[in-house]
Amino acid sequence: MVLLSAERIVAVEGMRTATVPPGAEEVDAEGLYLLPGLWDLHTHLAHLDDHAPPLLVTQGVLGVRDMGAVPEEMEAIRGRIESGELLGPHVVRAGPTLNGAPNAAHHRVIGTPEEARAAVADLAAAGVDLLKTHNATGRETYFALLEAAEETGLTVGGHVPTAVSPLEACEAGQASIEHIVTLFEGTYMARFEDQRTAAQGVPEWLATEAVELADCFAEHGTLFVPTLRAYELRAHWAAEHDDPDAAWRYLDDATRAEWLADEPSDLDRREDVIALRQAVVDTGITFVRMLAERGAPIGTGTDIAGPGLLPGFSLHAEVRLLAEAMTPAEALRAATRGPGAKAGGDPLQGRLVPGAPADLVLVGGNAFEDLAALEDIRAVVLRGRLLDRGELDRVLDGLAGE
Repeated sequence: MVLLSAERIVAVEGMRTATVPPGAEEVDAEGLYLLPGLWDLHTHLAHLDDHAPPLLVTQGVLGVRDMGAVPEEMEAIRGRIESGELLGPHVVRAGPTLNGAPNAAHHRVIGTPEEARAAVADLAAAGVDLLKTHNATGRETYFALLEAAEETGLTVGGHVPTAVSPLEACEAGQASIEHIVTLFEGTYMARFEDQRTAAQGVPEWLATEAVELADCFAEHGTLFVPTLRAYELRAHWAAEHDDPDAAWRYLDDATRAEWLADEPSDLDRREDVIALRQAVVDTGITFVRMLAERGAPIGTGTDIAGPGLLPGFSLHAEVRLLAEAMTPAEALRAATRGPGAKAGGDPLQGRLVPGAPADLVLVGGNAFEDLAALEDIRAVVLRGRLLDRGELDRVLDGLAGE
Protein backbone atom coordinates (compact mmCIF):
# COMPACT_ATOMS: atom_id res chain seq x y z
CA MET A 1 0.00 0.00 0.00
CA VAL A 2 1.14 3.52 -0.78
CA LEU A 3 -0.49 6.21 1.36
CA LEU A 4 -0.63 9.79 0.09
CA SER A 5 -1.48 12.96 1.90
CA ALA A 6 -1.64 16.33 0.16
CA GLU A 7 1.28 16.30 -2.28
CA ARG A 8 3.53 13.71 -0.58
CA ILE A 9 3.88 9.98 -0.06
CA VAL A 10 3.52 9.47 3.67
CA ALA A 11 3.80 5.69 3.93
CA VAL A 12 4.77 2.64 1.89
CA GLU A 13 3.71 -0.55 3.61
CA GLY A 14 3.10 -4.22 2.87
CA MET A 15 -0.59 -5.06 2.56
CA ARG A 16 -0.47 -7.42 5.55
CA THR A 17 0.68 -4.66 7.88
CA ALA A 18 -1.04 -1.66 6.30
CA THR A 19 -3.81 0.21 8.05
CA VAL A 20 -5.97 2.48 5.94
CA PRO A 21 -6.74 5.71 7.82
CA PRO A 22 -10.43 6.50 8.32
CA GLY A 23 -11.86 8.60 5.52
CA ALA A 24 -9.05 7.84 3.07
CA GLU A 25 -9.94 7.40 -0.59
CA GLU A 26 -8.94 3.90 -1.69
CA VAL A 27 -7.82 2.95 -5.19
CA ASP A 28 -7.81 -0.74 -6.07
CA ALA A 29 -4.55 -1.30 -7.95
CA GLU A 30 -4.30 -5.05 -7.59
CA GLY A 31 -2.24 -6.50 -10.44
CA LEU A 32 -1.03 -3.05 -11.52
CA TYR A 33 2.36 -1.36 -11.16
CA LEU A 34 3.12 2.03 -9.63
CA LEU A 35 5.90 4.24 -11.01
CA PRO A 36 7.21 7.68 -10.12
CA GLY A 37 6.10 10.33 -12.60
CA LEU A 38 8.07 10.68 -15.82
CA TRP A 39 10.13 13.82 -16.54
CA ASP A 40 10.96 15.45 -19.85
CA LEU A 41 14.22 17.24 -19.15
CA HIS A 42 14.39 19.25 -22.36
CA THR A 43 11.29 21.17 -23.36
CA HIS A 44 10.29 24.60 -24.67
CA LEU A 45 6.74 24.91 -23.38
CA ALA A 46 6.39 28.59 -24.23
CA HIS A 47 6.80 27.68 -27.91
CA LEU A 48 3.75 25.41 -27.73
CA ASP A 49 0.02 25.92 -27.29
CA ASP A 50 -2.32 25.11 -24.40
CA HIS A 51 -2.73 21.51 -25.57
CA ALA A 52 0.83 20.59 -24.61
CA PRO A 53 0.71 20.69 -20.78
CA PRO A 54 -2.40 18.50 -20.37
CA LEU A 55 -1.22 16.15 -23.12
CA LEU A 56 2.01 15.62 -21.20
CA VAL A 57 0.05 14.68 -18.08
CA THR A 58 -2.11 12.14 -19.93
CA GLN A 59 1.09 10.35 -20.94
CA GLY A 60 2.46 10.22 -17.41
CA VAL A 61 4.92 13.10 -17.89
CA LEU A 62 4.41 14.91 -14.62
CA GLY A 63 7.45 17.16 -14.67
CA VAL A 64 9.42 19.11 -17.26
CA ARG A 65 12.59 21.13 -17.37
CA ASP A 66 12.09 24.13 -19.64
CA MET A 67 15.34 24.89 -21.42
CA GLY A 68 14.83 28.36 -22.80
CA ALA A 69 11.94 30.81 -22.99
CA VAL A 70 11.05 34.46 -22.75
CA PRO A 71 10.74 34.74 -18.95
CA GLU A 72 7.36 36.49 -18.93
CA GLU A 73 5.85 33.84 -21.20
CA MET A 74 7.19 30.99 -19.10
CA GLU A 75 6.05 32.52 -15.83
CA ALA A 76 2.55 32.98 -17.25
CA ILE A 77 2.38 29.27 -18.12
CA ARG A 78 3.71 28.23 -14.71
CA GLY A 79 1.23 30.52 -13.00
CA ARG A 80 -1.73 29.05 -14.87
CA ILE A 81 -0.60 25.50 -14.09
CA GLU A 82 0.03 26.20 -10.42
CA SER A 83 -3.31 28.00 -10.01
CA GLY A 84 -5.17 25.05 -11.54
CA GLU A 85 -6.39 27.02 -14.54
CA LEU A 86 -4.38 24.77 -16.87
CA LEU A 87 -3.71 21.07 -16.25
CA GLY A 88 0.01 20.60 -16.56
CA PRO A 89 3.20 19.12 -15.10
CA HIS A 90 5.63 20.57 -12.62
CA VAL A 91 7.96 23.01 -14.38
CA VAL A 92 11.53 23.92 -13.51
CA ARG A 93 12.94 26.57 -15.80
CA ALA A 94 16.17 28.05 -17.06
CA GLY A 95 14.82 31.40 -18.16
CA PRO A 96 16.29 32.89 -21.35
CA THR A 97 19.02 31.00 -23.16
CA LEU A 98 22.38 32.69 -22.59
CA ASN A 99 24.23 32.81 -25.88
CA GLY A 100 26.91 34.77 -27.68
CA ALA A 101 24.51 35.72 -30.47
CA PRO A 102 20.78 36.59 -30.62
CA ASN A 103 19.74 33.42 -32.44
CA ALA A 104 16.15 33.47 -31.14
CA ALA A 105 13.74 35.75 -29.33
CA HIS A 106 14.30 33.89 -26.05
CA HIS A 107 18.10 34.27 -26.21
CA ARG A 108 19.91 36.81 -24.03
CA VAL A 109 23.24 37.81 -25.50
CA ILE A 110 26.30 37.44 -23.30
CA GLY A 111 29.18 38.69 -25.41
CA THR A 112 31.68 39.28 -22.63
CA PRO A 113 32.53 37.80 -19.22
CA GLU A 114 31.01 40.91 -17.63
CA GLU A 115 27.74 40.38 -19.46
CA ALA A 116 27.73 36.74 -18.35
CA ARG A 117 28.16 37.71 -14.72
CA ALA A 118 25.43 40.34 -15.00
CA ALA A 119 23.06 37.81 -16.56
CA VAL A 120 23.70 35.32 -13.77
CA ALA A 121 23.01 37.96 -11.15
CA ASP A 122 19.76 39.00 -12.85
CA LEU A 123 18.49 35.46 -13.30
CA ALA A 124 19.45 34.39 -9.80
CA ALA A 125 17.44 37.34 -8.49
CA ALA A 126 14.55 36.31 -10.75
CA GLY A 127 14.52 32.85 -9.15
CA VAL A 128 15.32 30.60 -12.10
CA ASP A 129 16.13 26.98 -11.30
CA LEU A 130 19.15 26.64 -13.59
CA LEU A 131 20.91 28.41 -16.46
CA LYS A 132 21.05 27.46 -20.14
CA THR A 133 23.89 28.20 -22.55
CA HIS A 134 24.24 27.68 -26.30
CA ASN A 135 26.62 27.24 -29.22
CA ALA A 136 27.74 30.83 -29.82
CA THR A 137 28.96 31.59 -26.29
CA GLY A 138 32.66 32.53 -26.42
CA ARG A 139 35.32 30.70 -24.43
CA GLU A 140 36.13 33.38 -21.87
CA THR A 141 32.48 34.26 -21.48
CA TYR A 142 31.55 30.60 -21.02
CA PHE A 143 34.04 29.98 -18.24
CA ALA A 144 32.98 33.23 -16.55
CA LEU A 145 29.38 32.02 -16.76
CA LEU A 146 30.23 28.75 -15.03
CA GLU A 147 32.20 30.56 -12.33
CA ALA A 148 29.45 33.10 -11.64
CA ALA A 149 26.81 30.37 -11.60
CA GLU A 150 28.75 28.37 -9.03
CA GLU A 151 29.11 31.43 -6.83
CA THR A 152 25.32 31.92 -6.83
CA GLY A 153 24.46 28.25 -6.36
CA LEU A 154 23.04 27.76 -9.85
CA THR A 155 23.98 25.04 -12.32
CA VAL A 156 24.49 25.43 -16.05
CA GLY A 157 23.05 23.12 -18.69
CA GLY A 158 22.65 23.22 -22.42
CA HIS A 159 24.76 22.98 -25.53
CA VAL A 160 28.54 22.90 -25.47
CA PRO A 161 29.72 26.16 -27.08
CA THR A 162 31.50 25.49 -30.37
CA ALA A 163 34.66 27.16 -29.06
CA VAL A 164 34.84 24.68 -26.17
CA SER A 165 35.41 20.93 -26.36
CA PRO A 166 32.92 18.62 -24.60
CA LEU A 167 35.73 17.36 -22.38
CA GLU A 168 36.56 20.92 -21.33
CA ALA A 169 32.89 21.55 -20.58
CA CYS A 170 32.72 18.43 -18.42
CA GLU A 171 35.91 19.21 -16.54
CA ALA A 172 34.84 22.83 -16.01
CA GLY A 173 31.60 21.75 -14.34
CA GLN A 174 28.76 22.14 -16.84
CA ALA A 175 26.08 20.22 -14.96
CA SER A 176 24.10 18.91 -17.91
CA ILE A 177 24.92 18.54 -21.58
CA GLU A 178 22.04 18.43 -24.07
CA HIS A 179 21.72 16.73 -27.46
CA ILE A 180 24.01 14.12 -28.99
CA VAL A 181 24.98 16.53 -31.78
CA THR A 182 26.49 19.03 -29.34
CA LEU A 183 29.41 16.62 -28.90
CA PHE A 184 30.27 17.12 -32.57
CA GLU A 185 29.13 20.61 -33.61
CA GLY A 186 32.19 22.50 -32.43
CA THR A 187 35.76 21.36 -31.99
CA TYR A 188 35.13 17.96 -33.60
CA MET A 189 33.59 19.35 -36.80
CA ALA A 190 36.37 21.94 -37.09
CA ARG A 191 38.78 19.17 -38.06
CA PHE A 192 36.84 18.13 -41.16
CA GLU A 193 35.87 19.62 -44.49
CA ASP A 194 32.24 18.42 -44.47
CA GLN A 195 29.71 16.33 -42.57
CA ARG A 196 30.32 13.15 -44.55
CA THR A 197 34.02 13.20 -43.80
CA ALA A 198 33.25 13.96 -40.17
CA ALA A 199 30.87 10.98 -40.04
CA GLN A 200 33.65 8.71 -41.27
CA GLY A 201 35.70 9.73 -38.24
CA VAL A 202 33.07 8.78 -35.68
CA PRO A 203 34.20 5.16 -35.16
CA GLU A 204 37.67 6.37 -34.20
CA TRP A 205 36.11 9.00 -31.92
CA LEU A 206 34.05 6.33 -30.17
CA ALA A 207 37.14 4.21 -29.62
CA THR A 208 39.28 7.05 -28.25
CA GLU A 209 37.91 10.46 -27.25
CA ALA A 210 34.48 9.14 -26.33
CA VAL A 211 36.04 6.83 -23.76
CA GLU A 212 37.77 9.73 -22.02
CA LEU A 213 34.62 11.82 -22.23
CA ALA A 214 32.42 9.06 -20.78
CA ASP A 215 34.91 8.63 -17.93
CA CYS A 216 34.69 12.38 -17.26
CA PHE A 217 30.89 12.38 -17.25
CA ALA A 218 30.93 9.54 -14.72
CA GLU A 219 33.59 11.18 -12.54
CA HIS A 220 31.91 14.60 -12.45
CA GLY A 221 28.31 13.38 -12.43
CA THR A 222 27.58 15.28 -15.63
CA LEU A 223 24.00 14.66 -16.70
CA PHE A 224 23.64 13.75 -20.38
CA VAL A 225 20.29 14.37 -22.09
CA PRO A 226 20.81 13.08 -25.66
CA THR A 227 17.32 13.90 -27.09
CA LEU A 228 17.64 10.91 -29.42
CA ARG A 229 14.00 11.00 -30.55
CA ALA A 230 14.46 14.51 -31.96
CA TYR A 231 17.24 13.28 -34.24
CA GLU A 232 15.46 10.07 -35.12
CA LEU A 233 12.49 12.16 -36.21
CA ARG A 234 14.76 14.43 -38.24
CA ALA A 235 16.18 11.39 -40.02
CA HIS A 236 12.73 10.03 -40.87
CA TRP A 237 10.71 13.22 -41.17
CA ALA A 238 9.47 12.39 -44.66
CA ALA A 239 7.91 9.13 -43.48
CA GLU A 240 6.39 10.77 -40.39
CA HIS A 241 4.99 13.68 -42.37
CA ASP A 242 3.53 11.49 -45.10
CA ASP A 243 1.82 9.20 -42.58
CA PRO A 244 1.31 11.22 -39.39
CA ASP A 245 0.90 9.53 -36.04
CA ALA A 246 -2.73 9.20 -35.04
CA ALA A 247 -1.93 11.21 -31.91
CA TRP A 248 -1.54 14.33 -34.06
CA ARG A 249 -5.29 14.68 -33.52
CA TYR A 250 -4.53 15.98 -30.01
CA LEU A 251 -2.73 19.02 -31.42
CA ASP A 252 -4.54 22.29 -31.85
CA ASP A 253 -5.55 23.11 -35.42
CA ALA A 254 -2.85 25.75 -35.93
CA THR A 255 0.00 23.51 -34.76
CA ARG A 256 -1.23 20.56 -36.83
CA ALA A 257 -1.48 22.78 -39.92
CA GLU A 258 2.02 24.11 -39.28
CA TRP A 259 3.45 20.60 -39.05
CA LEU A 260 1.67 19.50 -42.20
CA ALA A 261 2.98 22.58 -43.99
CA ASP A 262 6.56 21.61 -43.13
CA GLU A 263 6.95 19.64 -46.35
CA PRO A 264 9.94 17.27 -46.51
CA SER A 265 12.55 18.42 -49.01
CA ASP A 266 14.08 16.26 -51.72
CA LEU A 267 17.09 15.96 -49.43
CA ASP A 268 14.89 14.62 -46.62
CA ARG A 269 13.78 11.80 -48.91
CA ARG A 270 17.22 10.68 -50.08
CA GLU A 271 18.18 7.31 -48.66
CA ASP A 272 21.82 8.27 -48.19
CA VAL A 273 20.85 11.37 -46.23
CA ILE A 274 18.39 9.40 -44.11
CA ALA A 275 21.14 6.87 -43.36
CA LEU A 276 23.59 9.64 -42.44
CA ARG A 277 21.09 11.21 -40.05
CA GLN A 278 20.16 7.85 -38.54
CA ALA A 279 23.86 7.28 -37.89
CA VAL A 280 23.73 10.25 -35.50
CA VAL A 281 21.07 8.43 -33.48
CA ASP A 282 23.06 5.20 -33.55
CA THR A 283 26.15 7.04 -32.33
CA GLY A 284 24.10 8.52 -29.53
CA ILE A 285 22.90 5.09 -28.47
CA THR A 286 26.46 3.81 -28.44
CA PHE A 287 27.66 6.73 -26.32
CA VAL A 288 24.72 6.34 -23.92
CA ARG A 289 25.69 2.69 -23.53
CA MET A 290 29.22 3.77 -22.60
CA LEU A 291 27.82 6.16 -20.00
CA ALA A 292 25.48 3.54 -18.56
CA GLU A 293 28.34 1.08 -18.18
CA ARG A 294 30.18 3.68 -16.10
CA GLY A 295 27.19 4.71 -14.00
CA ALA A 296 27.08 8.25 -15.40
CA PRO A 297 23.73 10.04 -15.04
CA ILE A 298 21.45 9.99 -18.08
CA GLY A 299 18.16 11.81 -18.50
CA THR A 300 15.26 11.77 -20.93
CA GLY A 301 14.50 14.88 -22.94
CA THR A 302 12.72 15.49 -26.22
CA ASP A 303 13.19 19.15 -27.24
CA ILE A 304 9.44 19.37 -27.79
CA ALA A 305 8.46 22.40 -29.84
CA GLY A 306 9.65 21.22 -33.24
CA PRO A 307 7.40 19.54 -35.83
CA GLY A 308 6.54 15.93 -35.07
CA LEU A 309 7.65 15.99 -31.45
CA LEU A 310 4.38 15.12 -29.75
CA PRO A 311 4.32 16.07 -26.06
CA GLY A 312 4.41 12.96 -23.90
CA PHE A 313 4.41 10.49 -26.76
CA SER A 314 7.91 11.61 -27.75
CA LEU A 315 9.11 11.01 -24.21
CA HIS A 316 7.93 7.40 -24.44
CA ALA A 317 9.85 7.08 -27.71
CA GLU A 318 12.94 8.53 -26.04
CA VAL A 319 12.73 5.94 -23.26
CA ARG A 320 12.50 3.16 -25.84
CA LEU A 321 15.59 4.49 -27.63
CA LEU A 322 17.53 4.61 -24.37
CA ALA A 323 16.55 0.99 -23.80
CA GLU A 324 18.63 0.09 -26.85
CA ALA A 325 21.65 1.10 -24.77
CA MET A 326 20.61 -0.19 -21.34
CA THR A 327 18.00 -2.31 -19.62
CA PRO A 328 14.35 -1.22 -19.53
CA ALA A 329 14.72 -0.65 -15.79
CA GLU A 330 17.72 1.65 -16.32
CA ALA A 331 15.88 3.55 -19.06
CA LEU A 332 12.88 3.97 -16.78
CA ARG A 333 15.09 5.28 -13.98
CA ALA A 334 16.50 7.82 -16.43
CA ALA A 335 12.94 8.90 -17.24
CA THR A 336 11.90 9.31 -13.59
CA ARG A 337 15.07 10.83 -12.11
CA GLY A 338 13.91 14.42 -12.50
CA PRO A 339 16.20 17.44 -12.85
CA GLY A 340 18.08 16.99 -9.59
CA ALA A 341 17.91 18.98 -6.37
CA LYS A 342 20.47 21.54 -7.59
CA ALA A 343 18.27 22.40 -10.58
CA GLY A 344 14.91 22.86 -8.90
CA GLY A 345 13.99 19.21 -8.47
CA ASP A 346 12.89 17.36 -5.37
CA PRO A 347 15.66 15.36 -3.64
CA LEU A 348 13.37 12.31 -3.48
CA GLN A 349 12.12 12.54 -7.07
CA GLY A 350 12.08 9.15 -8.76
CA ARG A 351 11.60 7.19 -5.53
CA LEU A 352 8.56 5.57 -3.94
CA VAL A 353 9.43 6.36 -0.34
CA PRO A 354 7.87 8.43 2.44
CA GLY A 355 8.44 12.10 1.78
CA ALA A 356 8.69 11.74 -1.99
CA PRO A 357 6.36 13.75 -4.25
CA ALA A 358 2.89 12.33 -4.81
CA ASP A 359 3.43 12.36 -8.58
CA LEU A 360 2.78 8.81 -9.73
CA VAL A 361 1.83 6.73 -12.74
CA LEU A 362 -0.19 3.53 -12.47
CA VAL A 363 0.37 1.15 -15.40
CA GLY A 364 -1.00 -2.21 -16.43
CA GLY A 365 2.29 -4.09 -16.65
CA ASN A 366 5.80 -4.25 -15.26
CA ALA A 367 7.50 -1.41 -17.12
CA PHE A 368 10.82 -2.28 -15.50
CA GLU A 369 10.80 -5.39 -17.67
CA ASP A 370 8.72 -4.27 -20.65
CA LEU A 371 8.43 -0.60 -21.59
CA ALA A 372 5.24 -1.34 -23.53
CA ALA A 373 3.54 -0.89 -20.16
CA LEU A 374 3.99 2.86 -20.61
CA GLU A 375 1.33 2.65 -23.30
CA ASP A 376 -1.11 1.19 -20.74
CA ILE A 377 -1.53 4.01 -18.24
CA ARG A 378 -4.47 3.33 -15.90
CA ALA A 379 -4.18 6.48 -13.78
CA VAL A 380 -1.84 9.26 -12.75
CA VAL A 381 -1.49 11.15 -9.50
CA LEU A 382 -0.30 14.73 -9.94
CA ARG A 383 0.34 16.90 -6.88
CA GLY A 384 -1.64 14.34 -4.90
CA ARG A 385 -4.67 14.53 -7.21
CA LEU A 386 -5.90 11.28 -8.78
CA LEU A 387 -6.76 11.31 -12.47
CA ASP A 388 -8.14 7.89 -13.33
CA ARG A 389 -8.39 6.41 -16.82
CA GLY A 390 -11.80 7.90 -17.36
CA GLU A 391 -10.62 11.40 -16.51
CA LEU A 392 -7.50 11.05 -18.66
CA ASP A 393 -9.68 9.96 -21.57
CA ARG A 394 -11.92 12.98 -21.05
CA VAL A 395 -8.88 15.24 -21.23
CA LEU A 396 -7.77 13.58 -24.46
CA ASP A 397 -11.26 13.75 -25.94
CA GLY A 398 -11.36 17.44 -25.12
CA LEU A 399 -8.03 18.05 -26.84
CA ALA A 400 -9.10 16.11 -29.92
CA GLY A 401 -12.39 17.97 -30.09
CA GLU A 402 -11.03 21.52 -29.80
